[in-house]
Amino acid sequence: MTRKELLLLFTLAFVQFTHILDNMIMMPMAPTLKKTMDITTQGFGFLVSSYGIAAFVSAIAATFFVDRFDRKKVLMFLYVGFLAGTFSCAFAPTYEFLIAARIFTGLFGGVAGSVILSIVGDVIPFEKRARGMGILMSGFALASVAGVPLGIYLSEKYSWHAPFLLVAFIGLFVLVAAYIFVPNVTNHMKGPRSKSPFSLYKQVLSDRNLVWGLLFSICIVYSHFSIIPYISDYLVNNQGFSMKGDLIYMYIIGGVLSSICAPIIGKIADKRGRYKVLFVLSFLSCIPLYAISNFSSTYFWAMIGVAATFFVFSGGRMVPAQAMITSVVTPHLRGGYMSLNSAVQQLTVGLSTLIGGLLIYNDEAKKLHNYPYVGYIGIAFGMLALVCGKYIKPAPSTHHVNPVNKEVKEEA
Repeated sequence: MTRKELLLLFTLAFVQFTHILDNMIMMPMAPTLKKTMDITTQGFGFLVSSYGIAAFVSAIAATFFVDRFDRKKVLMFLYVGFLAGTFSCAFAPTYEFLIAARIFTGLFGGVAGSVILSIVGDVIPFEKRARGMGILMSGFALASVAGVPLGIYLSEKYSWHAPFLLVAFIGLFVLVAAYIFVPNVTNHMKGPRSKSPFSLYKQVLSDRNLVWGLLFSICIVYSHFSIIPYISDYLVNNQGFSMKGDLIYMYIIGGVLSSICAPIIGKIADKRGRYKVLFVLSFLSCIPLYAISNFSSTYFWAMIGVAATFFVFSGGRMVPAQAMITSVVTPHLRGGYMSLNSAVQQLTVGLSTLIGGLLIYNDEAKKLHNYPYVGYIGIAFGMLALVCGKYIKPAPSTHHVNPVNKEVKEEA
C-alpha cells in the first residue's frame, strides 16, 4: 500500500466509523429514551428501524443516478446531510422530531457506505483490494467497540443528547479529512452511457454474475446478523450477564480483536485467494454461531471467548466477501450496483431480525426460547453463501487510471 492509498483508506474507515457509530449508540439507549419520551418498546423499535427503512429507500433511489457523478462529490454531499441529521437528532425536542431526524439521517448515511465501497473498488487495485477492505472493516469493528459503551456511559452521565453530539463533532473533523484526502473519482463517467434510468436493473437481470453477487451478499449478511439482534437479551436473561458491565467487556474485547484481525485477514486474502479465506472463515464461524445460541455455561470468560471468536471469524468473512462483491461489476456500473447491494443488505438485516423475532419468545421469567434455531439458520445461510460465492467471478478485465497514484491499473 502506498502512503496516499493508506491515507484514503483510513479516511474512508473513519467515515464508515461515524455512520456505523451513529447507528450503534441507539441500541443501549432504550431505557433512557423510553423513560424520557414516555414511549413503549414498540415505539423505540420504530425509532431504531426508521433509520434502516430510510437507508433502504435512499439506496434504491441512488441506483438511478449515483454513477453519473464524481464519487467524491457524492460522498461529501451525503456526509454533510448525515451530519446535519445527526445534529438534528442531538437537539430533537420531541419523539416525533427525533423520528423525523432519524429518517433524514438514514436517507444520507445509508447510501454513504455503498459510495465508500465504490471508491475503494475504483481506486484500490484488484490485487490489493482485500487489504483495503480489511482497513475499511476496521472502522466497522471500532464502531462496534465504541457504540454500546458510549451510548450507555454518555446517556446516563449526561443525557441522551450527548452521544449524538459526540458523533456529529467527530464527523466535522472527518469531513475536513475527506475533503483533503479523498481524490476526485470520475473515470467511471467516461464512455457511452445508456439514457434509460433502468439500465442498471436491465444489466443485472441479464448478467448471472451480478445476480450471484447479490445472492451471495444476502446469504453472508443474513448469516452474520442472524443472532446479533437478540444476543444481548439472551446473555442478560439466560446467562445472567449484566447490561452495564459484562456486555460492555464483550463488545470491547470482540471489537478490538476484530479491528486488529480485519487488515490481517485482508492481506492473507489477497495472497491466498478471497474465496479460500472465505471458505475457512465460514466453517470456523459455525463454531461460535452454534456455541453462542446453545451456550449453557454461566462461566463469564468462556462466553467472552466464544463471543470474541464470533466477532473475529464471522465478522472477518465480510472482508473477502466485500472484496469479491466490489469486483463483480465494472467501474461504470459500480456505484449503482453497490447502492443496490446496500439496499438488499438493509432489507436482509430487517428480515433476519423479523424472522428471529417470530421464532424466539420470552417466558414469564424473561428467558429466551428457540434461540438455537436462529443460530442453525445462520449456519445454513453461511453454507449457502459459499455456494453462491463459488459462482461469482471478477468482472472482465478493464484498465482505469488510479486517481491516487495517477497510473494505469488492472481492474481484474
